[in-house]
Amino acid sequence: MNKQIALVLRLLPWFFLAACQPKTEQPVLSDEKIARVMADLYLADGAANGLPSYQRDSLAQKYYAQVMELHGLTKAAYEKELRLRASDLTRMQGILKQVEELLKKKDPKQEKKEGEGPPK
Repeated sequence: MNKQIALVLRLLPWFFLAACQPKTEQPVLSDEKIARVMADLYLADGAANGLPSYQRDSLAQKYYAQVMELHGLTKAAYEKELRLRASDLTRMQGILKQVEELLKKKDPKQEKKEGEGPPK
């Protein structure tokens, strides 16, 4: 009986330590979904960019809200997803690469520019 009590007393601090460890939260959305949202936000920003500042700010907010609604997200949920990925540089680089590819698909002029070489 004393051995059992001694064993429990030795293991008890480990159980408390394990219970107190912070749980790492994982992203809910796929990297592809985040890349699509980022690409759409980039396009929305570009659409509002040429306007005077007072119009640009209000229109940009409307565009961002439309993008979030289109993807079924809130701004807070999107920012949380980005924060969860921010510490993984390799993962973020992969997402940005996906964003570039999505933007190239949406801009046919960009594809032509890449295919063209320097003037001869």
